Amino acid sequence: MGFSFIKKFFGQIEENSSDVLWIYSQCDKCGEKFRTLVRKKSELTPTYKNEEPSFFIKKELIGSSCPNRIKLHITFNRNYKKISENISGGHFISKENYMK
Repeated sequence: MGFSFIKKFFGQIEENSSDVLWIYSQCDKCGEKFRTLVRKKSELTPTYKNEEPSFFIKKELIGSSCPNRIKLHITFNRNYKKISENISGGHFISKENYMK
């Protein structure tokens, strides 16, 4: 059973898929960069309020070589546009900065 089977079984996520959000961040301590996948249908928590925000997510990231924890808290409207973002232990970066 090879890697191609796993990709075929689970499917490959397209970078521009409308079902996912990508969050780019970087550790303040070691500089490691993160590309975090968020699935809109299963990972965002609804607020069950009529007014905004409509969804939020809290995530904790740990790098491969640094024990520093990066905590993300992001809120979204019902169209999945960011309303607010908060990060501790790191900072948000652009997709272009992640690719450098």
